[in-house]
Amino acid sequence: MLTLSYIQTNEYQFSIPSYQRPYVWPDEAVLKLFKDINDARVAKEPNYFIGTVLTSIEQDEDGNGIYELIDGQQRTTTLMLIALAFKMVKVDSAIADTAAFKKQPRLQFTIRDQVQHLLGSLAGLDEYVFPGLEAIGENPYLKRIYAALQVLEQQVKALKYEDRILLGDYIFNHVQWVNNIVPQQMDLNRLFATMNTAGVQLEQADILKSKLLKQISNDKPLFDAMWLACEHMENYFERNVRKVFPNAPWNDIKAEHLAFFDEKLFVKNSGSTVHKKGLTIMQLAEQLKAGAESSSDEGKDNKLDNEQDAGSYDLEAETVYCRPIISFPLLLIHAYRIYLANRAVELGDGTDDVIPRVHADKLLETFEPLTKASEEEVKEFIKTLWQVRYQFDRWVVKWVERDDSDDEQLRLTYLTRSESSGKWYINRTQKELNELVMLQSVRNFTGERSAQYWITPFIAGLIKENITEDAQAIALLEKVDNDLSLAAESETQKTASFKQAKQQQPEVNSWQTNADYFTEARGTSFEHYWFQKLEYILWKQEADRHLEQFKNYRITAKNSVEHVYPQHGEYQNVLERDFLDAFGNLVLLSPGENSSYSNQAVKKKLVDFEAKPQYDSLKLKAMFKLLKEQNEWQETQIRQHQKEMLSALAAHYGDKE
Repeated sequence: MLTLSYIQTNEYQFSIPSYQRPYVWPDEAVLKLFKDINDARVAKEPNYFIGTVLTSIEQDEDGNGIYELIDGQQRTTTLMLIALAFKMVKVDSAIADTAAFKKQPRLQFTIRDQVQHLLGSLAGLDEYVFPGLEAIGENPYLKRIYAALQVLEQQVKALKYEDRILLGDYIFNHVQWVNNIVPQQMDLNRLFATMNTAGVQLEQADILKSKLLKQISNDKPLFDAMWLACEHMENYFERNVRKVFPNAPWNDIKAEHLAFFDEKLFVKNSGSTVHKKGLTIMQLAEQLKAGAESSSDEGKDNKLDNEQDAGSYDLEAETVYCRPIISFPLLLIHAYRIYLANRAVELGDGTDDVIPRVHADKLLETFEPLTKASEEEVKEFIKTLWQVRYQFDRWVVKWVERDDSDDEQLRLTYLTRSESSGKWYINRTQKELNELVMLQSVRNFTGERSAQYWITPFIAGLIKENITEDAQAIALLEKVDNDLSLAAESETQKTASFKQAKQQQPEVNSWQTNADYFTEARGTSFEHYWFQKLEYILWKQEADRHLEQFKNYRITAKNSVEHVYPQHGEYQNVLERDFLDAFGNLVLLSPGENSSYSNQAVKKKLVDFEAKPQYDSLKLKAMFKLLKEQNEWQETQIRQHQKEMLSALAAHYGDKE
C-alpha cells in the first residue's frame, strides 16, 4: 500500500511511457477526486483509497529504479497535479515537496519535454522553463494538464489557511493506493491483451443484491426481477420493466401505472399463470426471451428509443442512448435514505439517516443494517427502490444526445404513448429547456457532487406529494435547493437533506445573513455554487430569449473564476484589491473560456464575448451590458453590478428574515 509519504521516504519515481494515451481527465473528474478526498478528511475517515496501479520497474539514465505506469496513469498524474497545486499555493505541508525528486519532476513523461518543463518549472526546479501560455494553448496535451492544474490551484486557494494544511497533510499521509509490480520477464503485449479481454469484476451492487435476497424466502424471483428492472441505468425504466415483465398487459399500461409496483399488472395479470408465489428462474428467463422477440417493433416513432432492443434480451447488452448523472450504487443509497425517512414519518420510531457519508464507494457499509433486517423490511425497500427509479427517470435530468449532434446535453423527456402494429408503447421525446433542467444543472455541477444530496428530498417529495406537473416539480426543487443553500452551520448537507426527506424544515440562515458573505473581496475563493445559482436566476429573468446566443446557452461545468477587470492587465493598470477581488468583478468560466479572454482589457473581452455563438455566462452578459451603457468598467460599475446581482438573489430567496 503506497502513500505520498511512503514514496517520498522511499524515493519512488514514476514515468508515463510513450505508448500511453495523453492525460484526458476532464475538470469535472479532477474536481470530484479533490472534493471526495476533502470530504473523507472532514468525515475523519482514516484513509482514502484511490485504487490499484500496475507498474514495471525500469532504470533511468543514472541507474535509479523508476516505476513505469502500465495502468493507472490518469489517477497517478492527477495525484501529482494535486501535490503540485499545493506547491503553487505555497502551502506549509509536506505534500508541497512531493512533485519534485532530485532536481526533476517525480512524474516523468517519456518523449514529452514540454510537459516535463511545465511540471518542473511549476515545482520550482531551476533547470526547467515554463513553456508559456501560447505554447500551452497550442498543445492539447499541455492544455489539458494546465487546465487541471488551474482548477486544483483555485480549489486549494478557496480553502481556509488551516484547512489547506490539514488537507495537504491528509493527502500526503492517508490517500492510499496499491502498486502491483509485474515481473521483469512478463510479456507486456500478452498482459495488455489479457487486460483488454478480462471479465468484469463483481460489483458492490451485485454483492448487496445477493445479501438482501438472502433475507427473502417468499417471492424471491419476483423481487429479483424488480431489482433487475431498476438496476440498468443506461436505459429508461419503462423499457427495463417491459423486458422483465413482457406478459403484463402493456396495451393498457400508461407511464403513471409504473409509479409503484402493482401486483395486479405485473404478477396477477390476465396473460400470466404466475400467482403471488412469484416467478421461477425458468419463467423469468422465458419472459425475458419473449420480451426480446416481442419488442423488435417497439419505438418506431421514438427518436430516443430508435432500434434499441431488437434481437436481445440481455439488459446489460443494450445500446446506450441515455446516461444518468449518478451511478446505480448511489441511486440505491438515495432510495435507502428515502425508505428510512418514510419509516421515520410513518412509524414515528426516530429512524436515523444512513451512518456513512453518502458515497457510492460506501454502498455495502451503508446497507449493513438492512442486510440484517427482516424479510418484510427488505421487500419494502425494494418496492421503494422501484418508486424511486420511476421518479428518477421522469424528473431527474439525464445526459442525452441532441437530435442534430453527437454532443450530450442534460435534458428531461416527455412520456407519451403510441400504437404500432396493434401494440401500444410508452415513448419518450425531449422536453424543451426549462427551470428543472437548469436548476438541476446548477446542483449537478456544484457542491458535493459525489453525493448529490438534493436528490434524496427531491424524489421523496415527488413521491409524497404525487407530483405530476412541471410547475409543481419546479416549486419543490427550488424549495429543496434554497434551504440546502441557506443551511445553518449546525446543519450539514447530509442532515439537512434527510430532514427535508422527512418533510421537516432544516435550520436555515436568513438571506440577509448570507448576503454578508458577499461583502468581502474573496476573489477565487467565492463558492462556485453562487455563480451558478445566479446563472439560473438570470436565465429565468432573461428578456432577450429570441437571440441565438441565448437559445444556445446552457448551464455547464465551469471551474475557473475570472477577473473581468484583469489582475495583470495589458497596460499594467491596477485596481484596488477590494474591487478587483469583489464578487461584482468576477465571473465563473471554464478554463478554456477563461484562457480565451486572458489578461485582455475589458473592452477587448466584450468584443470577444459578443462574437461567440452562445453566451459564456449570463452574469458576464449583465456586466458587459453595464459596460456598454456607461462606457467604463471601474469601481463604480463593479459596485453597481454587485448590488444588482445581490438584489436578484435576494428577490429569489424572498429576502428571508
